[in-house]
Amino acid sequence: MRNPSRPVIPALATILALTACAEPGTVPTPAAAEAPAPACLTSDLEATVTLRTATGTSPERTALVTLINVAGQDCTVDGWLTVTLATAGRRVLPVPTTKLDEPAPAHEFVVRPHQAAYAGLRWTSCARTEEDCHAGGTLRYDMGQSKDGPAAVLADFPTSRRNGITMNELRIGSLQQFSDRALDW
Repeated sequence: MRNPSRPVIPALATILALTACAEPGTVPTPAAAEAPAPACLTSDLEATVTLRTATGTSPERTALVTLINVAGQDCTVDGWLTVTLATAGRRVLPVPTTKLDEPAPAHEFVVRPHQAAYAGLRWTSCARTEEDCHAGGTLRYDMGQSKDGPAAVLADFPTSRRNGITMNELRIGSLQQFSDRALDW
């Protein structure tokens, strides 16, 4: 009976011999993989929270968070940012907060210098006289879990609301690459 692997062995030996005789450096080397961009730090991003116009008499408010990369290098985001309501004296208020997979599950993406990532915020506004109502003057943000990050710039908040943002709950959507999707929930 004839051995079917016999013709393969001489061919393999020839390839190995030719490879061994090649000049050093003539065999192409695989290209080095580009290092991934580091995670964005809070200090890499400046936040602006833009209040959307309320419709009707609903107490629900929505806002778009725009995070501009000011670091001068690419960085990545994945998941959610932490947003907290604070008083003018920097005291963080205990607003119950939920991070949601809205408008889509979180995924990692690169934020280039001077470009942005976005997140949607939704909260229920309340009367200061309500027991579970919290009133503050600033919204703070952090890319980690810190509740005492820097203050975000507030845009399109009425002057009276700048000193009296009220909420009894806060919902934060996942970070998105496009602003038109961030509030799509």
